[in-house]
Amino acid sequence: MGKNTAQKMNTNIKNTHVLIVKYVGQTNHAPSRVKIISERFKQSIIIPFDYDHGIDSCEIAEYWLLSKGFKIIGHAEGKGHYYVISDTFEPLKGK
Repeated sequence: MGKNTAQKMNTNIKNTHVLIVKYVGQTNHAPSRVKIISERFKQSIIIPFDYDHGIDSCEIAEYWLLSKGFKIIGHAEGKGHYYVISDTFEPLKGK
């Protein structure tokens, strides 16, 4: 398979696994949570919002991902969510 034009111009472009992180507010029956979405593997997981591991949903998601063996290489803010960038290509479930 050949390289696309952008890859030909910059050989440092890497393929990454971008995960979407969203805050899920509390309800009458459940506390605040964090949702991590992998569009690559078409799955998501909801984890507790644990203040011991961060002050925002991105930090909490990064802590969880690191504890599951993901290598995080960056993060970014989106409108109403975060992106966590990893070079680990594994599904969220089963980790």
